[in-house]
Amino acid sequence: MQNIIKRTFIVTVLIVLYLAVVFLVVPLTMPKKGDVIRIDCTWSEISPDFSNEMREACRKARIAKPTTT
Repeated sequence: MQNIIKRTFIVTVLIVLYLAVVFLVVPLTMPKKGDVIRIDCTWSEISPDFSNEMREACRKARIAKPTTT
């Protein structure tokens, strides 16, 4: 009987810690209003994850700041 109570207590503590991480740490890592979000445009032309607006912004950024080799 004590073994079941001990196991239930440990599982409850682990669930509470997980929820604390999800609801406290994750929101702290999200960008705040006014933060600058940097997008890596390396794969923008061939990646399906980029929207057309993002592709266009990457093209404009490449034109404005050409890379030197």
